[in-house]
Amino acid sequence: MSIRLRDAGSVVHIRWIPKYTFLERLGHWAHAFTYVPLAITGFMIFAPGFKGLSQGELGVALRVFHRILAVAFGTVPILYAILQPRRLMMNIRENFSFGRDDIGWLKAAIPYYLLGRHVDMPPQPRFNTGERLNAASIILGTITFGISGLVMWFGKGVIPVWMFQAAVIIHDLAFILTFCMFIVHIFLAVAHPLMWQAMVSMRFGVISESYAREHHAKWYYGEKRAKQMWEAHQREMKGGA
Repeated sequence: MSIRLRDAGSVVHIRWIPKYTFLERLGHWAHAFTYVPLAITGFMIFAPGFKGLSQGELGVALRVFHRILAVAFGTVPILYAILQPRRLMMNIRENFSFGRDDIGWLKAAIPYYLLGRHVDMPPQPRFNTGERLNAASIILGTITFGISGLVMWFGKGVIPVWMFQAAVIIHDLAFILTFCMFIVHIFLAVAHPLMWQAMVSMRFGVISESYAREHHAKWYYGEKRAKQMWEAHQREMKGGA
């Protein structure tokens, strides 16, 4: 892709690298657009302040709508598993793979995202540490939502009271965890200036070559070369200090 600068004779060439398939992007947005109303309706059902809305005919309608959304939410990963099973397994392996560099990423995350200091950020694979933590929470949260939700849906009056109450607590804890990660995810993807191409990748499925080199060096260069380049850069920084 080429972009000609206004009032200038120069042309900027951007090389785009595929990161997500169409099905992955479709699943991402389907999950997002079902998760948000699920979070709202679920909060209204269980929050004491909305007790008046969660009772009577309105409460019944609210619960039915919540369950319809829950079915749609759970159907998305199932369809992905059926249509692209190898891609799903590859993403799961990547998103649950953590090592020493992830500790370094967590240490450098605050100065990087708040101050823009990139020099201490270890090279990252196709998903950085934060993206993998978010994905892991969504995967585990979806499974937890499904199991606890089914227990609450079909188990009331059938299973022991303590088991039903435990399912409610687990369901709520899963919501708190995933919602916190969701807020951070939205902020970084939509509002943070350093991560603007994250939204591009989820809209068009690609990121620029320069963004891949800076944010996903292990994926772009290969793990060994990216590590060597980063260590050499660290030595240069220490030598010049």
